[in-house]
Amino acid sequence: MIVGEPIEVELSPDGAPVRFLWRNVRYGVTSAPEPWLGRTAWWRSTTRAPRGAGVRFEREMWRVDAVPLQGTRVRLDGSFDLARLPDGSWQLDEAWDDELEVRLFA
Repeated sequence: MIVGEPIEVELSPDGAPVRFLWRNVRYGVTSAPEPWLGRTAWWRSTTRAPRGAGVRFEREMWRVDAVPLQGTRVRLDGSFDLARLPDGSWQLDEAWDDELEVRLFA
């Protein structure tokens, strides 16, 4: 599911996500984080990319598997796409729930 919400991310010494806080629930990363570059949807915010403005079309993304580290009413174990925004803040772009995948593809 597309989320698009701000999150807080704790990084390892080498810069990979190890924990993140989303909707007041702390998640722990359980797999090796996979870095990749995602495209920004610049065409949704402007009709033209400004010439010479240094607009970044790629952004740093990390795909992680994570589990809640505290009790929650709704448990969401799954895969998450974390995006580092140009200002250094983080956003949860997408989340996939393992239970939903089992129900859909079992």
